[in-house]
Amino acid sequence: MNKKNILFISSWYPNNEDPTLGIFVRRHAISASKYNNVKVLFAKSDEKSSEIRIEEFYINGIEEVIISYPKIKSSFPIISSYLKFKKLLKTYDKGLEYLNDKGFLPDIVHCNVMNPVGVIGLNWKNKRSIPYVITEHWTGYTNLDGRYEKSKKLKFFIPNIANKAEYILPVSIDLKKALIEKGLGKRHKVIRNVVDTDKFIYAPQPPNQFLVIADLENQQKNISGIIDTFQTFTKKSHNISLTIAGGGSDEVKIKEQIKKLDLSDKVKLIGRVPAEIISEHLNKSYGLILFSNYENLPCVIVESFACGVPVISTNVGGISEIINKKNGVLVNNKDELLDAMNFTIHNDWNKNKIRKFAIDNFSLDKIGKEFDDIYRSI
Repeated sequence: MNKKNILFISSWYPNNEDPTLGIFVRRHAISASKYNNVKVLFAKSDEKSSEIRIEEFYINGIEEVIISYPKIKSSFPIISSYLKFKKLLKTYDKGLEYLNDKGFLPDIVHCNVMNPVGVIGLNWKNKRSIPYVITEHWTGYTNLDGRYEKSKKLKFFIPNIANKAEYILPVSIDLKKALIEKGLGKRHKVIRNVVDTDKFIYAPQPPNQFLVIADLENQQKNISGIIDTFQTFTKKSHNISLTIAGGGSDEVKIKEQIKKLDLSDKVKLIGRVPAEIISEHLNKSYGLILFSNYENLPCVIVESFACGVPVISTNVGGISEIINKKNGVLVNNKDELLDAMNFTIHNDWNKNKIRKFAIDNFSLDKIGKEFDDIYRSI
């Protein structure tokens, strides 16, 4: 079977300044490379750069070309937006020419998160006749989030980008419905987030904690709600701790809350840590907790499943599409969260079946084959 040349471009992607930004896009690229030739091109502004700088990295068999360009500075918003747009087009054109000179001519451009990088796919389709698909992760299109509906700028240029794509590939049914309701895209196919089941492994230990993996940002992730509920939980379950992995804008407030509630010996913040450390923590946890006000389909859920660990989550976004009575509990408020925590520590979970569910539905091979089917249909 002849492999196609697939060029991934993305609005979010891991880089030196933010190694976790869009990590799920990298995982999708790795999965797509199981069946096709994949390269990644990512352009970002850099305040420290005075000229365009190109760097190459090789991660899990794929080449990543990261282009840094001088940050646009203007006190006039309209002029600034225009200059940023022109710079983005010019930088991606330079990146494509760089890959072309090395002998890589893309058959398909795979855009990830269409604002703003979808405009690059549209531009290349018009000027170079390269078809493009879009994987969408952004919760902003959903009604609970609502950021798309509030933005006149996005509502002006996003529809043309979406409707000229060969496919829109949302990562959840919930997001697919939101895109269709807003008239974004002609053909849709749900392709889920992926988990590396070789990194997130099943190696259970006697559990002693609940685990939270999230940005420390309360408006969406509601970390404070988890901590409040955990304080009530500790009144009956004294030997169980709460570990929180992540960082973010509300970290100081969350630390203050932990101190105020006298939970410093029970709640541990470990910062942003690599997959191997997350896997270790999952394997000694009763369960993973998410208490978000809105979501799409968080990767941390399938990472937890890959370790055979059940998930407690609010019933928002596409989460109910993959959580059932065999692998977790859906909740709507603090009282239900407390009940779910008590239920989880006493329930006899079949952890082997939870991991098998992850392998069958979210593995690199599974998702890579789904991408390959899309590419070959174009």
